[in-house]
Amino acid sequence: MNFSPRSDHDLEIFLLGPPTVMDRSGNQLTPKNQKSKAVVAMLALAPRGSRSRVWLRDKLWSDRSEDQASASLRQALLDIRKSFGADYKDILIADKYSVTLDLSRVQVDAKQISEQADKGLLHLSDEQHDFSEHFLEGFDICDPEFESWLTLERQIWDQRFEKTHTAAGGDGYGSVPDVEHLSEDPAEYKPALNTPAPGPNEASRATPSADGTWAIGLQDVPPTQPCANALQQKLMRNLHEMGRIPVLRTNEPMLSKGLRQVTLPLAVRVTETSLGENVRLTVELVSTENGITLWTSSQTFTQSSFLEPSQSNLNAIVSQTVIQIGRLLQTTAINPDIARAGVLIECIYQIFGLSEDHLYSADKKLEMLLKHQPNAQTYAWMAFSKSFQVGQRFSADAAAQISEAQYFATRALEEDEYDPLVLSLAAHIHSYLFSEFDLAASLYERALKLDPEQTLGWDLYATLNAYSGRNSKALAMASWAQQLGANTPISYYFDTTKCIAATLAGDHRSAIAAGERALVQRPKFNSILRYLISSHAHLGNVQMLESLRQRLNDVEPDFSTEILRGSGYPGLGTEGGLHFLQGLRKAGLD
Repeated sequence: MNFSPRSDHDLEIFLLGPPTVMDRSGNQLTPKNQKSKAVVAMLALAPRGSRSRVWLRDKLWSDRSEDQASASLRQALLDIRKSFGADYKDILIADKYSVTLDLSRVQVDAKQISEQADKGLLHLSDEQHDFSEHFLEGFDICDPEFESWLTLERQIWDQRFEKTHTAAGGDGYGSVPDVEHLSEDPAEYKPALNTPAPGPNEASRATPSADGTWAIGLQDVPPTQPCANALQQKLMRNLHEMGRIPVLRTNEPMLSKGLRQVTLPLAVRVTETSLGENVRLTVELVSTENGITLWTSSQTFTQSSFLEPSQSNLNAIVSQTVIQIGRLLQTTAINPDIARAGVLIECIYQIFGLSEDHLYSADKKLEMLLKHQPNAQTYAWMAFSKSFQVGQRFSADAAAQISEAQYFATRALEEDEYDPLVLSLAAHIHSYLFSEFDLAASLYERALKLDPEQTLGWDLYATLNAYSGRNSKALAMASWAQQLGANTPISYYFDTTKCIAATLAGDHRSAIAAGERALVQRPKFNSILRYLISSHAHLGNVQMLESLRQRLNDVEPDFSTEILRGSGYPGLGTEGGLHFLQGLRKAGLD
């Protein structure tokens, strides 16, 4: 194999063998310091050529104080720029959050080989296939964090090229996780459509309130009111899924203070009124102090609409109720912890609103929460919000957003590495922003062992498998999450993942069905539009393409396949990713 520098790159970085940097003329520009070389290697392997300062410090100077580590990193960056010389020192870009290598001006031998392997163009002999033996050779850095990173990178290479050598065209990496449902053959998943919400006491035990002494009261509904029971179950599932809000059943609208062991700032009352072939459902939020109704909403449904397994007809009223719970917790609670739980509910819904204004508002509120009462879930949701801003291209400084997302995800795990929601949100950062699929997979597996019914965890894990090339597994997981998530007001998000997974797997009719459902709730969500355009193009649906192209242009006027590639969007080098790009080109978006 001979990977020679191409004329359109200023520098060539070799990571097979001793790390080496050369210019077009073959002049050596390799930094002499071991840790300076390590910084170059780490940036060269990063998906966008970017790592946060915090991440680099933690990997190379984990035994130093923050001030000492920061000074050492600054010295390493000076060493790199000096080695690159006046002509190339600007290839290294640094700000107060992150350090970036301009990959448009650099060719990395390891990445070139990796791309050929992903496309099935790499054919190795027995003598050549053991890349890990020579990958990042010669480092002698006595830092356990660096050694862990180096070991993981070599394992990833082992897995990738073992498949290339022994089974060309393999279906991805890793084994099926040994947790309930995941231990089954993905193609044979048969999830229950009406997955029950965790019982209120069970939910409270799983994720108690900040001080362990409060919950939302939920008044029992008699079994003679099945539609009200369906609404209550959907509401409980949403409170559990979105904010881990504890719920406690009660038969009394008001509890005696002397008997009360748990503070109930609000109680939820659901009633059902028969209207012939229709039924009217009413939700009331009641003060447990004085029994006054603080908010109420009613909606009339046809009896037949409740025959739909997902009962998506209830999504609007559930969404309204949860949002109002969040607002009332903020305005009526005397306990600041309860009020902040209300702010978090509002933030989560704003994040899933997906507009630039919604994400900006959520960020500001999350910053306030972190200032007054930092905790794992708030850090994790902040990281998740940052990932949306990168994916939606709302920020001009994507590198800073990526750096911040990594910082918040790290802090979330430091605060609580056993919270299933925190594990899933942090895993998404490692998967989506950094393509660290092995690390992310281990976090998802831990999350789903702790909470096998966590819809968001299944959904995000499906996304990982889609972007890492395991299309059949991604589609099976996305279908599972879609059915579980049909009982939540953010069902469009799970439909979107199903659309993505189905497009990458070549199941375009399923992709279109899921994407059209998602568009009903989020008509301007660019991710849905991109994948729908690709699927319709592959099926030759010319009439649909013009309308969808115009809608995407309204949201993302500069979109093209080149823009998408340049943004570092994950999974484009896999078979499914190339198929997705091919559809966009057919639609004239090259």
